Amino acid sequence: MSDSNFPWPKLGDSLFIKDSDWWHNACVNYLNSWGLYAEGYKRSADILVIHVQETHSDQDLLIYPIVFLYRQFIELKLKEIIKDGSQLIENPKEIPMHHSILNLWKDCRHILERVWPDGPKDDLEAVEKCICEFSEIDPRSMSFRYPVDTKGNPSLPSHLSHINIRNLGEV
Repeated sequence: MSDSNFPWPKLGDSLFIKDSDWWHNACVNYLNSWGLYAEGYKRSADILVIHVQETHSDQDLLIYPIVFLYRQFIELKLKEIIKDGSQLIENPKEIPMHHSILNLWKDCRHILERVWPDGPKDDLEAVEKCICEFSEIDPRSMSFRYPVDTKGNPSLPSHLSHINIRNLGEV
């Protein structure tokens, strides 16, 4: 019994293939680049924000992947800065395998202040404020991935009822 209006996969279909229409073949697994992964998440979020801005629709549906994608971008960029920056200060570190962007930021800020001691402190404070906000709403990168936590409690805090997507994308 099949619904002909729903595009079910067919026996023999495969998801991860290379095909003759080369412009649709994405190159993967050739660079182990944290930046490449991070930029993919950010660009995806930016594209979804533009969609909402241009169509004035889908904001309630797309907010979850948008926030998740921006958070994932931030997490990966922080890990990349820790990896590369720790080498600059001659204290090489392994990339942390946790998802706490607040803890990642603390390591990252230490590196940035060592590499750029006269850098603008106001910029670092502004970034820290945004990371603290993200960390409060989504401390472990789960709040916008699932509607409930592992105990069945709502993932998002009850005081959060609206998020302006335009502002989120700009900040």
